[in-house]
Amino acid sequence: MFLTKNDFLVARTCPTKLYYKKLGYASLLDDDPYMEFLADGGFMVEAMAKLLFPDGREVDQWDEPMRAFQETRETLTGGDATLFEATVVHENLLTRVDILQRQGAALHVIEVKSSSFNSETDGPNPFRGKKGGIALEWREYLEDIAFQTVVLRRAFSELKVVPFLCIVDKAKSATENATFDDFRVRRSHGVGGLTKPSVEYLGHADGLRKQHVLAILEVTSEVDEIIADVAAAAEEFAKTLTPNPIQKIGPTIGQKCKKCEFRTESSDRQANGFQECWGPLAEVQPHVLDLFRVDALGGKSRDVVAEMVAKNTALLTEVPSDAMQGAYEARQSLQIEYTKNNREFISDKLPAILTTHPYPLYFIDFECSRIAVPYHAGMRPYEISAFQWSCNTISRPSGEVKHAGWLNADEAFPNFEFVRTLKSQIGEEGTVYIWSSYEIFVLREIRQQMISYGLNEPELVAWLDRLTTKDNPRVVDLLNLAKDHYFHPLMGGSLSIKYALRAAWASNNKLRAHPVFAKYAKTDEHGRMLDPYASLPALPIGEKEEVVREGTGAMRVYQEMMFGLVKKDATRREAYRKLLLQYCELDTLAMVFLWMHWLTLSGQKEITPS
Repeated sequence: MFLTKNDFLVARTCPTKLYYKKLGYASLLDDDPYMEFLADGGFMVEAMAKLLFPDGREVDQWDEPMRAFQETRETLTGGDATLFEATVVHENLLTRVDILQRQGAALHVIEVKSSSFNSETDGPNPFRGKKGGIALEWREYLEDIAFQTVVLRRAFSELKVVPFLCIVDKAKSATENATFDDFRVRRSHGVGGLTKPSVEYLGHADGLRKQHVLAILEVTSEVDEIIADVAAAAEEFAKTLTPNPIQKIGPTIGQKCKKCEFRTESSDRQANGFQECWGPLAEVQPHVLDLFRVDALGGKSRDVVAEMVAKNTALLTEVPSDAMQGAYEARQSLQIEYTKNNREFISDKLPAILTTHPYPLYFIDFECSRIAVPYHAGMRPYEISAFQWSCNTISRPSGEVKHAGWLNADEAFPNFEFVRTLKSQIGEEGTVYIWSSYEIFVLREIRQQMISYGLNEPELVAWLDRLTTKDNPRVVDLLNLAKDHYFHPLMGGSLSIKYALRAAWASNNKLRAHPVFAKYAKTDEHGRMLDPYASLPALPIGEKEEVVREGTGAMRVYQEMMFGLVKKDATRREAYRKLLLQYCELDTLAMVFLWMHWLTLSGQKEITPS
């Protein structure tokens, strides 16, 4: 059994995970839509990087490592060559190299990442901090290439191995040959369920080579600084894979377990890594790991969760009071108190705050995308593309809830039309409700794009400046109000609007029955109440039904509608459009529901939608 570079990186986060990964334990990363979305962007960047080496060729037998390594060795020992996805093995260490190039007595190992830097502001070496040490945000990527360097130097000791990172440069603009529309990602399957993506490039490669958005940076000094530590860790992990059965490195339980991907729903049919680590404490409810910002308990020098586990408890309600401190103490204390009593909480201040907000009330939500390979020529990598807004409006007390929305249907850069139409909708007066500061952040970035793109619309610029001014009383963040004034045990430690809505939805039977929300009041086949997002109807698209219930799904559907295989199919584009509209409308209706719920819960006069 080989230790691959991906195995190594997983084990570096927690050595116990290596055992679970190799034995195929259920993971939250399995079929994770956001991880797949990020991966697809990475595959496009990798395909772009390979196009810069027209003499390169792919190594076959990717799902048969020893045959692939034999092909790699035979090619490289024959002289200068460039290989893609070359497999290199030394003992039970294995790595696949994105781009492996022999030039004379040197082997250039090039790891391609969709991570980014800005060559104009970060300088020629973004990998080191101000004091000269390796920057924390680049450590994982440098350990990745260091692991590959270890394997290459051992397998090809007669050659000099020189490591490089190929990353995205946000100082560069995409040309028409380097946009999202030029790439198509497809997935195929190999032996044992292994997945290998393939990317088809539809643009003009010669033009791409002349102008692209990548930078290939040598990282020899950084790798040499950490390679001894990486080699030692790799050998320790590899030793656990040689016995039969393989060995598990014992867990170090603590606050870091909050993010464990092996904490999945219990199943009699699948092994559960979290349960194996935590034993009976895994089933404790409410669990300490579900505390709001559990990572901040006790400060930097104290692992409160480890202390509790040592005392054989993992109950959230038994968190020591002295462990809660700083900015999160109030919310953590609130969660513990009202979870213990299984009660919903609303502060006395919240209704008074809400009733001071002038009408009309605008509840807004944006759908945007920020990807490595831009949608449009002239855009820079990871520059935001705002493709949809939704707004539910209440013009007066007890007034009708009216929905309006905008969804881009033009292949041109959408952001300026996005803000023009938004300005027409919400104007200058009234209250603008958001959930988190994301919408204001987006508008500020579009304001900067107006400068960089040379857009001369002074009235629109002035409106954006007024709206996005810090502490503008017209803009009210409902997430902040929820954090300070509202809690329901069904929210757990989350302030996501989906969790807040789910909790309030389960509590307010009367409000669910109002006409504005009644269409979402559905039950499953067992008669259990569905939360509104789960009730969104699927629509037939091609040979299957699709539904959008989260932001990643919205980005995927938009990309497919605008740039995918269906972009010339009017019927399917319309189906995709409906999916996006129904999802984004619900995000703003969720805010309306919570706003009404808070007022009715507090005993204020009920505001009846019509």
